[in-house]
Amino acid sequence: MKREIGVMGIQVGITDDKHDNLMRALSLIEEGFRRYKKIDCICLPELYYSNPTKENRSYIGEQLDSEFFQEFSRCAKEHDVNIITGSYPLIKGDKLLNTCLCINREGQLIGDYSKTHLFDAFTSKESETVDAGNEIGIFDFDFGKVGIAICYELRFTEYLRTLALKDIDVLFVPSAFYTPRHDQWDVLVQSAALHNLLYVVALNQYNDHFFGRSCIADPCGLVVSRASDQEGIMYGVLDMDYQQRIRQQVPTYQNRRPELYDVK
Repeated sequence: MKREIGVMGIQVGITDDKHDNLMRALSLIEEGFRRYKKIDCICLPELYYSNPTKENRSYIGEQLDSEFFQEFSRCAKEHDVNIITGSYPLIKGDKLLNTCLCINREGQLIGDYSKTHLFDAFTSKESETVDAGNEIGIFDFDFGKVGIAICYELRFTEYLRTLALKDIDVLFVPSAFYTPRHDQWDVLVQSAALHNLLYVVALNQYNDHFFGRSCIADPCGLVVSRASDQEGIMYGVLDMDYQQRIRQQVPTYQNRRPELYDVK
């Protein structure tokens, strides 16, 4: 694991033109490389490329070898950077999944995570538009072990703690959090970092429907970087030595009593 991890987040929002959505994201990545020198990993939001609905479910899905993967693979190899692509509607067999790809510096796919907890809440019913994945999201990059939760999954503390107990170094959260729930977003991101004593890198869409506020929260739950209220770039350096010191000062993992936690 690297002791310092340079992370760049791309805050971008969906339009009806999926090619343009992808090109805007890639353009912001290029701008980020002109600004910052130390970038180990890039992360993007949830479903900014195209958005499945009940009406378009039959034709919205992408094959793995589509433009989405090919462009990010090229970008990763060209810039020698790891990319967590954010999610898009991926076809796997007879299923349509809300899937995030993990691509290494060589442009190779090292794994993918499909959202397991679908957003059937408030007035939404995501289970009518995509299928749920059935595996947790943990991936080994050259800078460390990464956990992935997608948007609504910030609300599932059991899932986040499961990732943490499997020794992830950083939690990445691609999201499409609707306006006006920015107050809940702030609490959920910061509490995920504080409760699990790890860095959380959370990317949200920004447009007329999504409020942005992409951020990095440190192991004390403090926001150490935040995107502006527009499409743009967020950057931060994650200090793994600091994370380790906080875990030594607050040894909640060692003080756990799992024999008391038999809940379903």
